[in-house]
Amino acid sequence: MTAIHLTVHESAAEFLAAAGAFLNLSEAENSIVSISAARMVSGPTGDDADAYFASVEHEGAVVAAALYNSSGSVMLTGASAPALTLLAADMAGRSRAPKSMVGPLAACETFAREWIARTGQRHALRFHLRHYELHRRPSLPRAPGHMRLPRQDEHDLLLAWQLAFIEEVSLSDDPARIQRVFARRLEQGTVRVWDDDGVVSLAGYGDGGTDVARVAPVFTPPEHRRRNYASALVGELSRELFEQGKRAMFLTTDVANPTSNSIYRKIGYLPAADHYHFDFLPPPA
Repeated sequence: MTAIHLTVHESAAEFLAAAGAFLNLSEAENSIVSISAARMVSGPTGDDADAYFASVEHEGAVVAAALYNSSGSVMLTGASAPALTLLAADMAGRSRAPKSMVGPLAACETFAREWIARTGQRHALRFHLRHYELHRRPSLPRAPGHMRLPRQDEHDLLLAWQLAFIEEVSLSDDPARIQRVFARRLEQGTVRVWDDDGVVSLAGYGDGGTDVARVAPVFTPPEHRRRNYASALVGELSRELFEQGKRAMFLTTDVANPTSNSIYRKIGYLPAADHYHFDFLPPPA
């Protein structure tokens, strides 16, 4: 039997050259890995310095991949138990310290078994996630107002909204990092707002310079909700991205939020795969 082999890649470009075709086999769910890596190639930042890129091969073909970056989360693809065990063992051996993991349920549970054996860290479910994909022109929900680019004098407000979003969904991320990432998005022009006599909702996207895009974040402050603003904004943003030449869009929701799951379906997004977000817990004293 041919042994499986793990490679830790020196760069995002090297990682995508090795694992890109494998990632595209399940494009919607693996877009969290592929677009993140592509962004590191097209627009590297200081936050990328300590990223970890690994792929596992069997008989000359990639069968698993993982990316760990400054968000603190290791993102896993679906894979066999031996491949995932190898990834967990390698990360532990390199003293990597992810705060969480995201991936298919079976992949996360397999990774976690090896992780607790090597580090003593248990894991706890935070989110059940659902990936959606859009490959055709979207339906355009109606709402009063219109989509536009944010103005410079609105950037501080939108940064505050992004932090409010992170707090609302209880993401374990560094607020300073979140502000840096979102500020770069504002500078790059990858944020849109809905204006109804003032800014009422925001949506961003990332594409890493590829022909696909991930829509995120999407946030409407509580005082502006239940007026269809987010639906209209995501619909218009998706239309714009198709007009720019994108061939597909992806986004991710919390399965526990029936509102977001409903509105994206109405736009035309279809469920593609489920992922799970687990937090790693400190070892027992």
